[in-house]
Amino acid sequence: MTHTTAAVLNGVSRAALGAALFLAAGTVAAQTAPVASTPQGAPVPPPVQATTDQPTQPAQADDASGPDIVVTGIRASLANALSAKRDSAQVLDAISAEDIGKFPDKNVGEALQRVTGVQITRAGGEGSGVSIRGADPALNRVEINGQTALSTAAGVASRSVEFRDIPAEFVSRLEVVKSATADMTEGGLGGTVRIITRRPFDSKEGFLSGSAQAVYGDLADRVDPKFALIGSKLFANDTIGVLLSGTYEKRSLWYDQARTTGWRQIERFPTSATNPASTGCLAARNQARCVDIDSNGFGDFFPDIPRYVVNRELTERYAFNGIVEWRPSDDIHAFVEGTYTRGKQKIDSQFLQLSTTQAVANGGVDLANTTLGEDQTVDKVTFIGAAGAPGGLSATYRNILGVIDRQQFNGQVGADWDVTDQFKITGRAAYAKAKAYNNEINATAVAQGLSSITVDYSNDQQAPNITLPIDVATTQGLTQFIVLRRPRYNEQQEIDLKLDGEYKPESWLTSLKFGVQKRDVKVTSRLFDGTKTYNAFVANTPGRGNITSNTYASGSSQTVVDSTGTTTDILSQIQNIVGPNATLGDHDFFNTGDLGFDGIKRWLNLGMNVANAAGIPDPFVNPVAADTWRVTDKNLAAYVSAAFELEPLGKRLTGVVGARVINTKTDTRGSVVSAPAGTRPGSVTPFASKGEYTEFLPSLNLKLELIPNKLQLRGTATEVIARPAPSDLAPRFTLDNVGFTGSRGNPALQPYRARQYDLGVEWYLSRVNFVSATLFRKDISSFVDRTTQQEVIDGVNYTITLPVNGTSKVQINGAEFGGQYAFDFLPKPFDGFGVTANYTWSDDKGYNQKDYFTGDALTFPGLSKHSYNLSGYYDNGSLSARLSYNWRSRYLIAALDRGNNPAVGEPFGQWDASASANLTEKVSLFLEGVNVFNAQRTENAASIYRRNIIETYGRRVYGGVRVKF
Repeated sequence: MTHTTAAVLNGVSRAALGAALFLAAGTVAAQTAPVASTPQGAPVPPPVQATTDQPTQPAQADDASGPDIVVTGIRASLANALSAKRDSAQVLDAISAEDIGKFPDKNVGEALQRVTGVQITRAGGEGSGVSIRGADPALNRVEINGQTALSTAAGVASRSVEFRDIPAEFVSRLEVVKSATADMTEGGLGGTVRIITRRPFDSKEGFLSGSAQAVYGDLADRVDPKFALIGSKLFANDTIGVLLSGTYEKRSLWYDQARTTGWRQIERFPTSATNPASTGCLAARNQARCVDIDSNGFGDFFPDIPRYVVNRELTERYAFNGIVEWRPSDDIHAFVEGTYTRGKQKIDSQFLQLSTTQAVANGGVDLANTTLGEDQTVDKVTFIGAAGAPGGLSATYRNILGVIDRQQFNGQVGADWDVTDQFKITGRAAYAKAKAYNNEINATAVAQGLSSITVDYSNDQQAPNITLPIDVATTQGLTQFIVLRRPRYNEQQEIDLKLDGEYKPESWLTSLKFGVQKRDVKVTSRLFDGTKTYNAFVANTPGRGNITSNTYASGSSQTVVDSTGTTTDILSQIQNIVGPNATLGDHDFFNTGDLGFDGIKRWLNLGMNVANAAGIPDPFVNPVAADTWRVTDKNLAAYVSAAFELEPLGKRLTGVVGARVINTKTDTRGSVVSAPAGTRPGSVTPFASKGEYTEFLPSLNLKLELIPNKLQLRGTATEVIARPAPSDLAPRFTLDNVGFTGSRGNPALQPYRARQYDLGVEWYLSRVNFVSATLFRKDISSFVDRTTQQEVIDGVNYTITLPVNGTSKVQINGAEFGGQYAFDFLPKPFDGFGVTANYTWSDDKGYNQKDYFTGDALTFPGLSKHSYNLSGYYDNGSLSARLSYNWRSRYLIAALDRGNNPAVGEPFGQWDASASANLTEKVSLFLEGVNVFNAQRTENAASIYRRNIIETYGRRVYGGVRVKF
């Protein structure tokens, strides 16, 4: 047998072995470019980068690869990262900067979706939040160079990080750490995301690199720019390094939604002594009291607020990063660095929405013209307006306008000193601040007292096909107009001081680490409200809207006589505000998607001109005390850990064992709505609460090498915590006067607590190729759940949702499979092909939340049972291309959403693609596509026949040039 024949057969056998392992795993699975950390869990220094004048040096095969094979380009990056993963003591996956450049991912969140066990949430098609092994995005810790990345949530304050504003161009490496070590800052129930930016000493030579690109979104039908620039240089005999980088992006983000906000079961009104209103059909478990079209004894589901929404967001993003490093000797390293990001969104969301709630017999449902579909849900329903419920049926034109301004700054100064060859001291002082300002303005015009409304769901998408008795392109039937401004200011701050020491004995005990950390976090939220109402549809009831008294009967009245005797023509006022200033929507609704019917395409668009014509009220004279609050937690932690190396039975066993102790003191301040003696119901009173708890978090990470550099086992056992969302801890209170619902916080909440375990096997087929499998388990003994209770406020009965600590124990079990394979044994030019893939299975038990209406069991929030990624690539040094698919199965968003319905994310998959060509060593062109097959995102209320959202955001195409000097 010739050497060439043997090499080919060796390659074929490796391919067959890889394929067999993939099939045995039940899926093709992989991790893209994992990079490990040190055994102690701290970030490793990035690998030395090639200079800008020289290509990356080929990576040589090691003992695991058989015959020597030279790999370059993408494979060199994958191979180097794979070696680091193999040497890590933690369960960790990562992506290097080169790989991010090769993916069609434009922010950190979208890049992380390629990692095993990671799923992302999207906002208008952009990756915004990251879940790790099913944990909600707010339950994962995110760090920028070891420092906390704070939340810039513009609505309800959260701990979830907004990844859309963090550009991928800054990143040297992304790491997803799934098993904790004692020196890691607590807070990641699912895991920790480390964003490690580029640093001056990554490159031995100075360089300047930049890119310019155009972005086209087919729904907005606009082209927007994006620019990035990064430069680095060493000074003072290469002892001082400076790196500066910046990006600018403009994005016209449009996305359309067909929504049904809430589904309900209708009781048979009016009530009687034998059918009291206080015992609803679900409360009494007496479904026969609900509207029952098929007479089977079970109440049927009807839509609450069907609506169409055109969302337009014009976003400008700025980001800057600067680092100065000083290395006067091999023993001393000091640095100062800062990262600033800002995303400024101009919002214009245009609604056409219906109100179908009527407290009349059968809820006003025309039973003769209503049909029942699957799952006890109407597929077509006609509501008839009733004189006894004036305004019960209405069509609303609503625009949410204004600006959302998100800003985040992370800065720190630190130093490392190798006192001796065996002893090292590290210190760091860091400050972080995040601000989110939501200057929301609403303009709402309502056509009340409609004779009928028909909503047809009998289409392929179960989307609301709306039929109205008015022309929605005109001001016909308008009887009410409201303009409001509700600005909210959210602010988060953190001061973080940390001191670590490390001693390296010359024995089987390879490292002893110890340290302390002081971390203070403060979150504040302030809400203001200004509202102006014009209402010409007022029942025979004094004190509604702007009218202090009235003398007319139920129904629409052209004129109003108020308590002073003044006559006002309200209808004319509304027409004069809306008529001359409103426009018609300028594009067809859902024109990049498919709703399964050809219905309403455009409707009355109020816009800022209408709001200005009415006069936007000053909200700052009316602070909302019930939703203005502050939450502070002060944390003091100490830890000790030891790394060791043993050889039981001749096999190399390495590991890290340690413990972390954290004391947390909390202080919450705000207001509560209560009814103390001497006050009317609904009075707002100040509230303050303090708390304290101490946590002990042990950790153990083990790795056993069965075959050196080829086959190894991993095992971990750790305890982790995550703190509840600040808005859940805050003494806050909100009410919805339309649905008579509300929510409040709970300062007494305890943190999420969990014990987690991993057991994995990794087989390194060569320097580039591997397969792996990991079983994981998470026992959550304390978590935050939602419950409801009835409260009477200002004489009205409200259903209030509040967070509580769950009483049951939840167990999450799962398995991850990963692998990557390069077909380098094939003849040229086919030797440039390769594949990476991964698959995650997870399941839960013990979660005791039920569907409020059906009583069916719900899964743990955020947990998809199945998810996978598949990428094929080609790279021959000059040309490269990738085609990637990302998919996840259904998952619970919230157990109690609008109208107490569960909110469930439906299965979703998306194709992305990229290609690039190197014109010279310094210049390359690229073309990238996101959502190339125009996937639509959907949510439901625990049944695919009760759809909440059908969303289209179209395709995005990026084209541009990268230059290096």
